[in-house]
Amino acid sequence: MESLFGLLEKTDRGRQEVARRSGALDGRRRALLIMVDGRTSSKEILACAGELGLDASAVFQLLHVGFIQTVSEADGEPAVQSFSEVPPVSAKSKAVLQRRSLAIARMYLMDAMVRAFGTTDHPVRRRLIEATDPASVEAAFGEFLGVLQEIATPSMVGQIEESFRSLMPVGNQDRIWCAV
Repeated sequence: MESLFGLLEKTDRGRQEVARRSGALDGRRRALLIMVDGRTSSKEILACAGELGLDASAVFQLLHVGFIQTVSEADGEPAVQSFSEVPPVSAKSKAVLQRRSLAIARMYLMDAMVRAFGTTDHPVRRRLIEATDPASVEAAFGEFLGVLQEIATPSMVGQIEESFRSLMPVGNQDRIWCAV
Protein backbone atom coordinates (compact mmCIF):
# COMPACT_ATOMS: atom_id res chain seq x y z
CA MET A 1 0.00 0.00 0.00
CA GLU A 2 1.12 3.58 -0.63
CA SER A 3 1.62 6.35 1.89
CA LEU A 4 1.95 10.09 1.42
CA PHE A 5 4.27 12.22 3.47
CA GLY A 6 5.02 15.93 3.68
CA LEU A 7 2.96 18.95 2.74
CA LEU A 8 0.51 18.88 -0.16
CA GLU A 9 -0.09 21.64 -2.69
CA LYS A 10 -2.30 22.12 -5.74
CA THR A 11 -0.74 21.81 -9.16
CA ASP A 12 -1.59 24.25 -11.95
CA ARG A 13 -4.19 21.74 -13.10
CA GLY A 14 -5.65 21.63 -9.58
CA ARG A 15 -5.85 25.43 -9.37
CA GLN A 16 -7.59 25.48 -12.77
CA GLU A 17 -10.12 22.89 -11.57
CA VAL A 18 -10.93 24.99 -8.49
CA ALA A 19 -11.28 28.16 -10.57
CA ARG A 20 -13.24 26.71 -13.50
CA ARG A 21 -15.29 23.86 -12.00
CA SER A 22 -14.88 21.62 -15.04
CA GLY A 23 -16.97 18.90 -13.42
CA ALA A 24 -14.10 16.43 -13.22
CA LEU A 25 -14.63 16.10 -9.44
CA ASP A 26 -17.71 15.52 -7.33
CA GLY A 27 -18.47 17.94 -4.50
CA ARG A 28 -16.61 16.07 -1.77
CA ARG A 29 -13.45 15.60 -3.81
CA ARG A 30 -13.62 19.25 -4.88
CA ALA A 31 -13.91 20.29 -1.21
CA LEU A 32 -10.90 18.12 -0.45
CA LEU A 33 -8.95 19.74 -3.30
CA ILE A 34 -9.84 23.20 -1.96
CA MET A 35 -8.37 22.25 1.44
CA VAL A 36 -4.97 21.54 -0.10
CA ASP A 37 -3.06 24.80 0.34
CA GLY A 38 0.66 24.00 0.44
CA ARG A 39 0.75 24.37 4.24
CA THR A 40 -1.39 21.39 5.16
CA SER A 41 0.29 18.05 5.75
CA SER A 42 -0.76 14.91 3.95
CA LYS A 43 -1.75 13.46 7.34
CA GLU A 44 -4.17 16.36 7.92
CA ILE A 45 -5.62 16.05 4.42
CA LEU A 46 -6.12 12.30 4.90
CA ALA A 47 -7.98 13.04 8.16
CA CYS A 48 -10.11 15.66 6.41
CA ALA A 49 -10.87 13.17 3.63
CA GLY A 50 -12.22 10.79 6.25
CA GLU A 51 -14.39 13.55 7.67
CA LEU A 52 -15.79 14.22 4.20
CA GLY A 53 -16.74 10.55 3.93
CA LEU A 54 -13.84 9.72 1.62
CA ASP A 55 -10.98 7.31 2.13
CA ALA A 56 -7.28 7.65 1.37
CA SER A 57 -7.87 6.56 -2.22
CA ALA A 58 -9.52 9.94 -2.91
CA VAL A 59 -6.31 11.74 -1.95
CA PHE A 60 -4.24 9.35 -4.08
CA GLN A 61 -6.67 9.87 -6.97
CA LEU A 62 -6.11 13.66 -6.77
CA LEU A 63 -2.37 12.98 -6.72
CA HIS A 64 -2.36 10.51 -9.61
CA VAL A 65 -4.54 12.60 -11.93
CA GLY A 66 -2.33 15.62 -11.32
CA PHE A 67 -4.51 17.93 -9.20
CA ILE A 68 -2.14 17.87 -6.22
CA GLN A 69 1.49 17.08 -5.45
CA THR A 70 3.67 17.07 -2.40
CA VAL A 71 5.69 20.21 -1.84
CA SER A 72 8.86 18.09 -1.98
CA GLU A 73 7.78 16.69 -5.37
CA ALA A 74 8.47 20.09 -6.89
CA ASP A 75 12.08 19.65 -5.67
CA GLY A 76 12.37 16.25 -7.38
CA GLU A 77 11.83 14.07 -4.30
CA PRO A 78 9.29 11.24 -4.53
CA ALA A 79 5.81 11.95 -3.21
CA VAL A 80 4.84 8.39 -2.42
CA GLN A 81 6.56 5.67 -0.48
CA SER A 82 5.45 2.09 0.10
CA PHE A 83 4.79 0.37 3.35
CA SER A 84 3.23 -2.93 4.19
CA GLU A 85 0.19 -2.15 6.27
CA VAL A 86 -1.83 0.84 7.42
CA PRO A 87 -3.05 0.60 11.00
CA PRO A 88 -6.86 0.66 11.01
CA VAL A 89 -8.60 3.74 12.38
CA SER A 90 -10.96 2.81 15.18
CA ALA A 91 -14.55 3.99 15.20
CA LYS A 92 -13.85 5.89 18.41
CA SER A 93 -10.98 7.88 16.90
CA LYS A 94 -13.09 8.61 13.79
CA ALA A 95 -15.80 10.04 16.02
CA VAL A 96 -13.26 12.27 17.77
CA LEU A 97 -12.08 13.84 14.50
CA GLN A 98 -14.15 16.80 13.47
CA ARG A 99 -13.63 19.25 10.66
CA ARG A 100 -14.36 22.85 11.57
CA SER A 101 -13.75 25.57 9.09
CA LEU A 102 -15.45 28.74 7.97
CA ALA A 103 -14.81 27.71 4.36
CA ILE A 104 -16.38 24.27 4.83
CA ALA A 105 -19.37 25.78 6.67
CA ARG A 106 -19.87 28.25 3.80
CA MET A 107 -19.62 25.46 1.20
CA TYR A 108 -22.18 23.44 3.15
CA LEU A 109 -24.57 26.41 3.21
CA MET A 110 -24.03 27.05 -0.51
CA ASP A 111 -24.99 23.46 -1.24
CA ALA A 112 -28.02 23.66 1.06
CA MET A 113 -29.12 26.88 -0.66
CA VAL A 114 -28.84 25.30 -4.11
CA ARG A 115 -31.02 22.46 -2.88
CA ALA A 116 -33.54 24.87 -1.34
CA PHE A 117 -33.63 27.60 -3.99
CA GLY A 118 -32.45 25.78 -7.09
CA THR A 119 -30.03 27.58 -9.36
CA THR A 120 -31.93 30.87 -9.32
CA ASP A 121 -30.20 33.77 -7.64
CA HIS A 122 -31.45 34.63 -4.16
CA PRO A 123 -30.51 37.62 -1.95
CA VAL A 124 -29.49 35.34 0.93
CA ARG A 125 -27.15 33.43 -1.36
CA ARG A 126 -25.53 36.70 -2.47
CA ARG A 127 -24.97 37.68 1.18
CA LEU A 128 -23.36 34.32 1.88
CA ILE A 129 -21.06 34.71 -1.13
CA GLU A 130 -19.99 38.13 0.19
CA ALA A 131 -19.54 36.84 3.76
CA THR A 132 -15.87 36.51 4.70
CA ASP A 133 -15.91 36.38 8.49
CA PRO A 134 -17.76 34.25 11.05
CA ALA A 135 -20.19 37.04 11.99
CA SER A 136 -21.31 37.69 8.40
CA VAL A 137 -21.62 33.94 7.70
CA GLU A 138 -23.75 33.59 10.86
CA ALA A 139 -25.91 36.54 9.73
CA ALA A 140 -26.43 35.00 6.28
CA PHE A 141 -27.23 31.67 7.94
CA GLY A 142 -29.82 33.36 10.17
CA GLU A 143 -31.54 34.81 7.10
CA PHE A 144 -31.38 31.43 5.36
CA LEU A 145 -32.97 29.75 8.39
CA GLY A 146 -35.82 32.27 8.31
CA VAL A 147 -36.54 31.47 4.67
CA LEU A 148 -36.00 27.75 5.20
CA GLN A 149 -38.53 27.61 8.05
CA GLU A 150 -41.19 28.74 5.58
CA ILE A 151 -40.43 26.10 2.94
CA ALA A 152 -39.03 23.05 4.77
CA THR A 153 -40.08 20.72 7.55
CA PRO A 154 -38.92 21.48 11.10
CA SER A 155 -36.79 18.31 11.14
CA MET A 156 -35.01 19.38 7.94
CA VAL A 157 -34.38 22.86 9.36
CA GLY A 158 -33.02 21.29 12.54
CA GLN A 159 -30.75 18.96 10.61
CA ILE A 160 -29.34 21.80 8.49
CA GLU A 161 -28.78 23.96 11.57
CA GLU A 162 -27.06 21.13 13.45
CA SER A 163 -24.80 20.32 10.51
CA PHE A 164 -23.89 23.98 10.00
CA ARG A 165 -23.08 24.49 13.68
CA SER A 166 -20.87 21.39 13.68
CA LEU A 167 -18.86 22.81 10.77
CA MET A 168 -18.31 26.35 12.07
CA PRO A 169 -14.92 26.96 13.67
CA VAL A 170 -14.65 27.21 17.42
CA GLY A 171 -13.47 30.67 18.42
CA ASN A 172 -11.93 32.80 15.70
CA GLN A 173 -10.26 30.05 13.69
CA ASP A 174 -10.62 30.56 9.97
CA ARG A 175 -7.96 28.23 8.57
CA ILE A 176 -9.12 24.96 7.02
CA TRP A 177 -8.05 22.17 9.35
CA CYS A 178 -9.17 19.03 11.06
CA ALA A 179 -8.73 18.93 14.82
CA VAL A 180 -8.82 16.14 17.36
